[in-house]
Amino acid sequence: MVRLLIALSGAACAVAAVSPAVGVVSQGAFRVGADAAWARDITGAGTRVAVLDQSFGGLAESIAEGELPPRDQMQTISFDPEYGLDGRDSLGAVGEHGTRMAEIVHDVAPGAQLVLVNYEGIEGFQQAAAWIAANGIPVVSHSNSFLGGSFDGAGVAARTVDALTAQGVLWINSAGNFAQRHWRGVPSPAGTEIPIAPAAGETILVGFGWSDPALTATLSVQRQQADGSWVQVAAADATRMTSPVPVDGGAWRLVVTRTGGPEAAVDVFSRTVEFGVLAVPDGSIATPGDAAGALSVGSVRWQRSVVAPYSSRGPTVDGRRKPDIVGPAYVTANARFPGTAGTSAATAHVAGVAALIRDERAVRGQPIDVWALRADILSRAQDLGTRGPDTETGFGMARFDVVRPRVRVTATPGPSSTVRVRAFDTGTVRSVALTLNGRRVRTAKGPAMRQRVWLRTGRNRLRVEVTDIAGNTAVVNRVMVRRDRSRR
Repeated sequence: MVRLLIALSGAACAVAAVSPAVGVVSQGAFRVGADAAWARDITGAGTRVAVLDQSFGGLAESIAEGELPPRDQMQTISFDPEYGLDGRDSLGAVGEHGTRMAEIVHDVAPGAQLVLVNYEGIEGFQQAAAWIAANGIPVVSHSNSFLGGSFDGAGVAARTVDALTAQGVLWINSAGNFAQRHWRGVPSPAGTEIPIAPAAGETILVGFGWSDPALTATLSVQRQQADGSWVQVAAADATRMTSPVPVDGGAWRLVVTRTGGPEAAVDVFSRTVEFGVLAVPDGSIATPGDAAGALSVGSVRWQRSVVAPYSSRGPTVDGRRKPDIVGPAYVTANARFPGTAGTSAATAHVAGVAALIRDERAVRGQPIDVWALRADILSRAQDLGTRGPDTETGFGMARFDVVRPRVRVTATPGPSSTVRVRAFDTGTVRSVALTLNGRRVRTAKGPAMRQRVWLRTGRNRLRVEVTDIAGNTAVVNRVMVRRDRSRR
């Protein structure tokens, strides 16, 4: 493989890292500590990763740019009988979403064999899943959600995922980008109105669902006419989703109507339009991210540690904690698409981590079954300050690297002492922080620091903290003594 030097930018790190991938390497690869794996020749080799998506447009361009391996080094199959591998996205447009996700998986685990699988609709999804299981592919990266449910892990898509998990497949699924596009309430028989404010040129696509089998309900998209009346433009069908509705201005609303059964909660999801103050972030995990067998992934900016505002939250409708983990987003894995965001990008990074960990476990002779692999991934996650799993970030940030940097500290004698710090890490060091007697003196980017400090008479407490991008921190504490020469 060609080795390409990639310099990180936009983070507190001035150190370049080397990746065996060709082309632009996602910053998220360093956040998850993939470079620590590459340094040991762990690249995901021997693991096939199915990138399951609706569309793989722009594939030839990506290969030509060196962002993906040659076509003969990847396997492709389509379950979209009309459009083939290029497919169409949820809004009916030619998209490159799957290609972008494959680029990220390749950036993190460049030795893994990519299997590009696309589908159309829930039937195509089920066919694709069955093919993946039949062909023994151990890891799936699926960055998509169905908006028609239930969303309690009992729907068709969730059951499909659980069936594959039972057959030994690690299914990694986006939690969804619905924290601001989710509504929950008990609809009225007269119809409950949900005002929305789509911009001209947007497309409305919504779905809904519920868990109580005795409940029946309808969902309609309505537009206000010039005389003030409202007319239905689209309605949810048997899939509990509407068709895409283009917007050319005007006032719009959704109407949820209970047509039978008990007073029970209904969840409404919007693909594109936010619900503003009516949004309900809790319980916004769409399906099949709600599947018990899915490793569901939320989103965090790659250089931060706070969940993205759009990232779907748990718990699921039936009270289970989701997401399971988070991954990095707002990354650039292709120069033509800077700032790729969403739980989609986060999911692709986690799939790459899974391939690296599986590779390492195989080299060590450790079990690589789905449950052993899943447990290893979760055990390595960096807790993002929540003191345990929660319904925003799960177990924390996915990562391969859990080894703290090694640190060497030297200091010259005398009242004016020069402290030198040098960190060594198979990953990428983010920063070195120096504290003297409880006061922060300086924080420097990268693995080295040279700093003059003034010591007070007597004992001085020196603390050095070195943190790598994957979140591992090494701490060195020293006591430096300055003697009072006036007493001699």
